[in-house]
Amino acid sequence: MEEGKTFGYHPGRDKWNQAGYKNSWWVGDLLVGITSSNDNRFVPHEFSDITEYTADAVEALKEEYDFNFTGELETSNNYHRYTNEGVFEGLEINPGETDDPSTIGLKITSGNDGRKATEGSYFEERQVCSNGLTLPVGQMSVRQTHHDELDPTMFHQLARSVVENSEMVEERYDQMKEIELDSEWVAFEFLEHRLDLPFYINGGHGDIAMTYNDVVEEPSSPTVYETLQVATEQLTHNSRNDLPRHVINTAQEKASQLVDLNGELPDYDEMVKNTIEDRAYQLRNIDDAEEYWEGEEETINELVEEYGLQA
Repeated sequence: MEEGKTFGYHPGRDKWNQAGYKNSWWVGDLLVGITSSNDNRFVPHEFSDITEYTADAVEALKEEYDFNFTGELETSNNYHRYTNEGVFEGLEINPGETDDPSTIGLKITSGNDGRKATEGSYFEERQVCSNGLTLPVGQMSVRQTHHDELDPTMFHQLARSVVENSEMVEERYDQMKEIELDSEWVAFEFLEHRLDLPFYINGGHGDIAMTYNDVVEEPSSPTVYETLQVATEQLTHNSRNDLPRHVINTAQEKASQLVDLNGELPDYDEMVKNTIEDRAYQLRNIDDAEEYWEGEEETINELVEEYGLQA
């Protein structure tokens, strides 16, 4: 990546002037970012360095653990964003000791467009259906802004913390399997309003409901874990092709709120009430708010009354 000048057009003078306070960044003839020219404010993070440091961190763990690391790298078409996602084949969690294990891994994201730090977090992939989930839990997450040079030790910290703390995720899932939501309508409000799934996927409520019926054992009393799996199933296998990868990454992070909120398992009762109140406000006060399914507004009114909410 090479540094270049930035010019701004002045309509009144009909001329271009150099913007000395800005730098442009190029990969060949491709503009990948415009940032501050002050070295104290923006330091680029080379995607090749991120890849190398990740590989070094993973390789170092092979002295202690038996695994094969596989994954994929992806950059946006304009080279603004970078995603490095991989799993430690041979290292897994199996919540509830069922036949539904997940292989643990890590995800690194970055960008040099002036808006994205370099971040890493726990990632997993279910072996049964290949559903993926990014989980930005504090002790299994790292983040470095562009104020500093890229730190190789950060990647070693991430890889080790993912492997050593994955049992915590398994314990969370065990708990989530025991927590039931009051009805399928509460689950749908989680999925469609709180997580905003209809924006990220092809189709709408019908597609979500179809996956729900496949995943949830008792449709009238879904567990939080099952609700999470509906979300990850849709995001992994039915996400919109016209959305860039970093947008889907954001959607996965939203879904992870069902597992971790401020470092802890969420208070689901409070989460349910907040979700219902917010959706009720939308339907009653925003003129162009549309129902996710026919009769949703009536369902929301019933839920407001059931939970004794003021909306």
